[in-house]
Amino acid sequence: MSEHWLLLDIGNTHTVGGLFRADGVRVAEVRLRTDGQCTADEYRVLLTQLFREQLGQDIWAMADRVVLSTVVPVLEPVVAQACKNLPLLSVSARLQRDFELTIPHPEQLGADRLANIAGALGLAEPPLLIVDAGTATTFCLLDQHRAYLGGAIVPGLETSWRALQARAAKLFSVELTRPDNAVGNTTETQIQSGVLQGYEALIEGMTDRLLADAGLENATLIATGGCTRLLRLPPRFRLEPDLTLLGLFRYGQSNG
Repeated sequence: MSEHWLLLDIGNTHTVGGLFRADGVRVAEVRLRTDGQCTADEYRVLLTQLFREQLGQDIWAMADRVVLSTVVPVLEPVVAQACKNLPLLSVSARLQRDFELTIPHPEQLGADRLANIAGALGLAEPPLLIVDAGTATTFCLLDQHRAYLGGAIVPGLETSWRALQARAAKLFSVELTRPDNAVGNTTETQIQSGVLQGYEALIEGMTDRLLADAGLENATLIATGGCTRLLRLPPRFRLEPDLTLLGLFRYGQSNG
């Protein structure tokens, strides 16, 4: 019987869980809201219920190990307790990997970004630029020698949108659907254009600046993250919704 790995990516807003066979085949995937107040028992029950809907059986009877990335440090011991009796690997800069970190403080690089780099290297040859559009939007640059050079961090699309609503009393809540025309003729369509098409322009503009400054204009561009569902990026960006989970799987392979 094939071994199964439970992969957990805990972001600031959402958590994604995937059950993968040890040969890399994805069996199931669930998404839930990240709750920093969640107890270990609550976390275990929630994962049990969500996975049971897809698997028809207990996730804890199927999983043989857990590979975790989290940007919410308070949840790491909670998850460890929830996944009791299973070996747990928590991604950090201290683990074995197949790329270099040529930055002054590698320990500061988030586990999600480490996983994204690992996942991207499993899909394409470097140089690479990886965009992860979530609570924050991060850009990661990897040169042709598989060395992480750095990148940029900007507030995420939904984070910026909530901040705008909170600080501008006359802007009413609108549905964030992307207008085809950048020129809005109502307050609603102008907000939609500014937030969505403006954010697309931010991603494209930052990408061009980073590539030019790093001298990596020939890099492959990979985009991931929950907010990509709201955006329409040009074809030069390769969309990979499961990039972080793929990276967690590769970390599991390198640190068996």
